[in-house]
Amino acid sequence: MEAAHFFEGTEKLLEVWFSKQQADASQGSGDLRTIPRSDESSMFVSKRRFILKTCGTTLLLKALVPLLKLARDYSGFDSIQSFFYSHKNFMKPSHQGYPHRNFQEEIEFLNAIFPNGAAYCMGRMNSDCWYLYTLDFPESRVISQPDQTLEILMSELDPAVMDQFYMKDGVTAKDVTRESGIRDLIPDPLATVWRMNCRVAEGLQKKPKQQ
Repeated sequence: MEAAHFFEGTEKLLEVWFSKQQADASQGSGDLRTIPRSDESSMFVSKRRFILKTCGTTLLLKALVPLLKLARDYSGFDSIQSFFYSHKNFMKPSHQGYPHRNFQEEIEFLNAIFPNGAAYCMGRMNSDCWYLYTLDFPESRVISQPDQTLEILMSELDPAVMDQFYMKDGVTAKDVTRESGIRDLIPDPLATVWRMNCRVAEGLQKKPKQQ
């Protein structure tokens, strides 16, 4: 009965940066956004970067090979510039399916795709830790576009605080955004919210003008 009510909140995060090695730029659009796709709140697509973030028992890595084929066929991307797959240790890894039953299994799955993969564990392996799989590029390679990512992981939250994110009659997503203080974190009006039996908030901020 416990398993029927358990939901794995730990998210799997996949980020892929694509590039072209072939000199013929006329092959493909050179833009991932031209690939036909349905709306997905956990998928973020820009010109050369693809991000997919899912929780539960989704088999995220099984989407990787089809993704690489789509990027090649539609956009002409035949090379991976950067690759990151990461997640916190699962609360109940036994509930996961192949290839996510343990990190070693994920490593072996990815090694079959990438010959230059590099796997890391940050933190104590017998406690909370963060798993990361990336690609091992030559040290001489220069990063032309620095990128920063901030991950905020929350657990053992106050039930009274979590309660405001559940659906209630007469309470809108905008109400929750205001009352929870999220509106103050993202004051720009380009914030989009959905409310289910949990809550998803996505926000975009305009790039500050250079002085």
